[in-house]
Amino acid sequence: MKIEIINVGTELLLGEIVNTNATEIQKVCRELGFSIFYQTVVGDNPERFKECLETAFLRGADMVITTGGLGPTADDLTKELSAEYLGLKMEFREEEAKKVFDKCSFLMGSDQIPKTNYKQAYYPQGAYILENDVGTANGCVMSNGQKRIANLPGPPKEMRYVLNHALLPYLEHYREDKIYTYNINTMMIGESDMAQKLKDIVDNQKEVSIALYASEDHCRVRLAVKAKSQTEADHYVASVKHIIEERLKEYIVKEESLNEALFAIMPPYHIEYKDDFRLPETLRLGKHYSHSKTAMRLEISKSKHRLGDIISVTIHYGDITEAFEVAALKDAALSYARIESRIVANLYRFLKKNTRSKD
Repeated sequence: MKIEIINVGTELLLGEIVNTNATEIQKVCRELGFSIFYQTVVGDNPERFKECLETAFLRGADMVITTGGLGPTADDLTKELSAEYLGLKMEFREEEAKKVFDKCSFLMGSDQIPKTNYKQAYYPQGAYILENDVGTANGCVMSNGQKRIANLPGPPKEMRYVLNHALLPYLEHYREDKIYTYNINTMMIGESDMAQKLKDIVDNQKEVSIALYASEDHCRVRLAVKAKSQTEADHYVASVKHIIEERLKEYIVKEESLNEALFAIMPPYHIEYKDDFRLPETLRLGKHYSHSKTAMRLEISKSKHRLGDIISVTIHYGDITEAFEVAALKDAALSYARIESRIVANLYRFLKKNTRSKD
């Protein structure tokens, strides 16, 4: 099943709140084996919202999942506009009105609730109700022909509850093969070099999809496959994974992150700064910080360049000395993440190359 997500709310476009709802929905859809190719954020504008629905179905969505716009106020129109788009009439449901009354009177401590709340008791003809036990606005699923729309509330707490307790059980009937992913983390190899080494495999990928990702301190190969079980997925990826690991074996890091990998092998160390530059105090390269004569000593200094700063690091470990530089545009203080990742990567490479001689 192809799913498209539309998150409704001008506050999302203005950056007033973070859109966590989309991530929650994506996780559930992935678990169910559904495909999500597009996600849209649109403000509280009726015409633009309907344009988003039209675009979603034109590009092949089987279902559109919306969040937001189910409340009692005049600008909460997601449910009504969804019904209008599908050509469905709205109808008042007595049982839903009773739920609205019970919830609102309980929360307000009064049986005199504003009549506007009963707007939440109107639903499209034939709609399947998605119960919201932690809020007053229930969601729903409506359909016409091959087009299906699921409306979820906007507040994250409510959306998460309705998604997991109401929509997920509904979607279980459409469950497909699950997407299983495998990550191969590497260091000291660039994305372009990795792409060259794996070009023939990537160009001929079939059941197993292969994607390359680069970050500040490492590159990652992600393998993904649809399968009915973990065992079946392992079988599908086995040969491809083996070939990739053979080609990249000198660069592979088994840990989840390079920081974790370095921390596991880092000997006692201390840092000597030669000027006013300092790494953040939160950065820990290893378990033991020591000034003993046998500890690794890192000399760190900063020099100016017309485009920014150059951080120089010299490693002293026993009778071995090695130096490297990290360039940072404008000001080193604006690029701590880059500097830290380069230091970690170079220390890890240094230790993997020289540790054997010290064992």
